[in-house]
Amino acid sequence: MAIDRRASLGLLAAGLAAPLLPRPLRAAPAGPIFLSARARAGGGYVVSGFGGSGAPAFDLPLPGRGHSFALRPDNRIAVHFSRRPGTFALAIDLANGTVLHSFATPPERHFYGHGAFGPDGRLLYATENDFAAGRGVIGIYDATAGYRRIGEFPSHGIGPHEIRLLSNGTTLAVANGGIATRPDLPRIKLNLPTMDPSLCYIDRRSGALIQKHRLPGRLHQLSIRHLAVGSGDRVAVAMQHEGPAGHLVPLVAIHRPRFGFRGMLFDRPPRLLTATAAVLRAMKGYCGSVCFDSGGAAVAASAPRGNLVTFWDSETGEYLSAGPVFDGSGVAPAGPAGKFVASSGRGGVFVLDARSGAARRLAGCFPDGGRWDNHLTAATPA
Repeated sequence: MAIDRRASLGLLAAGLAAPLLPRPLRAAPAGPIFLSARARAGGGYVVSGFGGSGAPAFDLPLPGRGHSFALRPDNRIAVHFSRRPGTFALAIDLANGTVLHSFATPPERHFYGHGAFGPDGRLLYATENDFAAGRGVIGIYDATAGYRRIGEFPSHGIGPHEIRLLSNGTTLAVANGGIATRPDLPRIKLNLPTMDPSLCYIDRRSGALIQKHRLPGRLHQLSIRHLAVGSGDRVAVAMQHEGPAGHLVPLVAIHRPRFGFRGMLFDRPPRLLTATAAVLRAMKGYCGSVCFDSGGAAVAASAPRGNLVTFWDSETGEYLSAGPVFDGSGVAPAGPAGKFVASSGRGGVFVLDARSGAARRLAGCFPDGGRWDNHLTAATPA
């Protein structure tokens, strides 16, 4: 449930960081920290961190439902964004689980729940909705000035969702879902018959469009929602079908942009990955999130409506396996190649193997009956 915009701004004006005191459940774990939002069993929302063994690191209350994170390049700071059409964001120090800054969108914008830092960690780019004009924008925030909003540029589409920075430090990959929404009708999709999803590559310095890839016309109701970037700037794409129920469509794609002396070269469109009808039917037309493993060879794409996480070979596009996770949406690399961590919307965190699909529950990970939200982010603070 999204918080009211006035309530959000009121909390921010009153000093949101003050009530968001950390709950240091124990010493910060060594190694990676996994980050996610969740809903408490007794009510209310939190953003939480835990280690690779499941040991909790911090648990911070939120004024409304959260969504995903942008990691600063040194992995010391994570910015957590509210879920659409939320307007609040928090910058969290991962070493001690404290809120450093809280900030909000301007009144005529709201977050889509995702963002990405520039290569030096100074500027933060967030996907936002210019709902009056019916267009997507990328808001620019200066992290060295308390995350003051200093500008924006178009996302070159409608409904921008996930955003990622490529290795050259200048190119942003943006998933434009193609769905028009308004904050006064927060969960209603206004343009399903005329959806226009796209994968855009944008120069973060100027906002100029470098490339725009659309799906074939028959797939125009396949919303491009989530992205991951692996080695060699291979981009994994996870999608959600808004067309007729029962239509079997590809839900995962891979794109590898090419670069030349003068910048990015125009190349083939994203490669849509195929699987058997049984696999596509089991995915139920919906991917929740996507990530590469630590070596970049395997891709995990969650299918929470189908209660499974699917695994794909990032080079060949071959379907590998699927692991059972009830309402499993958040996925992150778990260290060794082919290993992933997935979170359940019904509670619980699981470690999965991409080759076999085997899953085991991670013990001690906030066993309070709470429900994990859509995304899971792995950070290894320097």
